[in-house]
Amino acid sequence: MTIEKSDLDNWDMDEPDFTPDVNRVNASIAFIQNELGVVLSNEMQELMFLTNDKPIGPVDDIDSVLAKYNDGSRIIGIDIIYSINSIVEYTRLSQESIYESRSLLPNGLIVIGSSYDGASDSSIIYDIRNSSPTYQHIFNWRYYVDNLVVGEGLGLIARSLKEFLSMPTSEDEL
Repeated sequence: MTIEKSDLDNWDMDEPDFTPDVNRVNASIAFIQNELGVVLSNEMQELMFLTNDKPIGPVDDIDSVLAKYNDGSRIIGIDIIYSINSIVEYTRLSQESIYESRSLLPNGLIVIGSSYDGASDSSIIYDIRNSSPTYQHIFNWRYYVDNLVVGEGLGLIARSLKEFLSMPTSEDEL
């Protein structure tokens, strides 16, 4: 699915009227792929070009989504979707966790943002392992509490980045 500018209608950027810098974005994409040993999906690359590789956050009061776990759903408040440099930084921190080995993020799952579920801070995880059955899915992960198992510690938010970008709504709507 192609991500288009209209998919960002409910998202804020610090510089919404930027001049696109194709060279900068291409360099950022090469950086993440080299640093993390991954290949970014087309939809993630499209998002980087549409935002000029700048962080984005949901519009005020339209920041909630549902994450589906085996034992039910949780309302998640989205804080931010990171730029490439922050994605690399937070992914590395999660791969080199000081917590138990059960919390180590495997290669191909990347931290693209942060969220809060009312009880704890959590990370927004994007699966870019092209051989995975959850390829391009978006998850919520309470990194210091939850195992990295779909449905247990990884709460499914969306089946694609495009779907995820269209999901935030007010908490009252959920």
